[in-house]
Amino acid sequence: MGRRNIEMLEEIALEYKPFLMGKRFMTDAQLSERLGVSRRTLQDFRDRGIIPFYRLDGKILYEEKDIEEYLSSIYIPKY
Repeated sequence: MGRRNIEMLEEIALEYKPFLMGKRFMTDAQLSERLGVSRRTLQDFRDRGIIPFYRLDGKILYEEKDIEEYLSSIYIPKY
């Protein structure tokens, strides 16, 4: 397998979003990158009940819809 193919597979693996019961989920790493915060900050958000999450067999998942709703609820438009 060529180097280009390996790079493409790594990129796909990083961008992969699990699909479960018709819902799209993000992993801890994906959400931390999307929000520009550390994974430790996400842990703090979970502990404080700020963002909803699912724990599935020890893995933390965030439903995209839940995160988008949360972000919309705290959005303050520019004046």
